[in-house]
Amino acid sequence: MKSKNKIKELRKKIDNYDDQMLDLLVKRFAVSKEIGYIKSSNNLEVGDPNREQDIIDRLSEKLSDKLDREDIAAIFGPIYFISKKIQRK
Repeated sequence: MKSKNKIKELRKKIDNYDDQMLDLLVKRFAVSKEIGYIKSSNNLEVGDPNREQDIIDRLSEKLSDKLDREDIAAIFGPIYFISKKIQRK
């Protein structure tokens, strides 16, 4: 297979994974919205740095041979930001 065709084929896979990731993020944010309702009803703070750290710790351990801890934190930073924004609404 020619290089251009192989790249095109691999990019289609990436596009498919991107679609799947966004679908999962939308589901994750829907759960965040539910958590926001509960926190609002109970006058609880939106941010929970311990929870964020627990997620990074868990994923770092699980994926230690695939991703660096710093990369996982960099990926999840924007996800936490959006989740907290949704919870505040």
